[in-house]
Amino acid sequence: MEMAIVMARDVGMDWIIHLDTDELLYPGGAAEYSVRRSLAEVPRDADMVIFPNYESSVERHNIKDPFSEVRRLAKKRRCLAILCLPIRVAGRSSTLYSELNVLVSMFKKNYDHLHKDTYFGMNKEATRGNPNYFLTYGNGKSAARIQDHLCPNGALRWHNYAKSPNEIKLEEAAVLHYTYTKFSDLTFRRDRCGCKPTIEDVKRCFMLDFDRAAFIIASTASEEEMRRWYNERVVWNDKQLNLKLLRKGMLTRIYTPIVRNNAGAQKLIVTSQ
Repeated sequence: MEMAIVMARDVGMDWIIHLDTDELLYPGGAAEYSVRRSLAEVPRDADMVIFPNYESSVERHNIKDPFSEVRRLAKKRRCLAILCLPIRVAGRSSTLYSELNVLVSMFKKNYDHLHKDTYFGMNKEATRGNPNYFLTYGNGKSAARIQDHLCPNGALRWHNYAKSPNEIKLEEAAVLHYTYTKFSDLTFRRDRCGCKPTIEDVKRCFMLDFDRAAFIIASTASEEEMRRWYNERVVWNDKQLNLKLLRKGMLTRIYTPIVRNNAGAQKLIVTSQ
């Protein structure tokens, strides 16, 4: 990350942020859906900006590509809007079309974007028996303004050797964290670590309680047991609970990443025969 700071300065970048491969920036509240616009509106005296993280809440157990995967369903209607994007439909009467069913669209909001009464009042229901409110980290990611003496402070934050940085938090923008969206994520964590599957030994490799539990189950259980554990701990199968938390604002639907990745869908034309 130190080299990234040097490279960013060399090419004249204004900001730097560290994102993992299972994360996307969501510039909520910004005009033109633009991260550039979000950062341009940050006060000049702010050195760092916190993007609170939202965590994916998958509703299916067989997802392969959480960033772009959709399911197409054949139906008949006179007109259609795909995820709020208009689609041209040829034909005068009933027309066959493909409706996009987004497989990863539900996210659990960060407590920084929730009213405290909602967070504390519904925390137990939203946690669903897991160790913490989020499966993994919950303190967001920080973007830093490129300037003298900037340095990394772990993977989530930045620091400055010469001063205490002035840090602000964005009220609508977020980092979308697609965590454990695939069943194979369990075996991925198992295969990358040589720890013994014991509570004490996994502490050497994993900081978070859920990661430790996932490693142990992936190392000791049969595939059937792993799938049962994954469905109970990760997959949001309870539609009534989902609807309740969506209505309370603890869960939210965000379609934009998949819509942008499937932009060609809005050009689809299917004519009735």
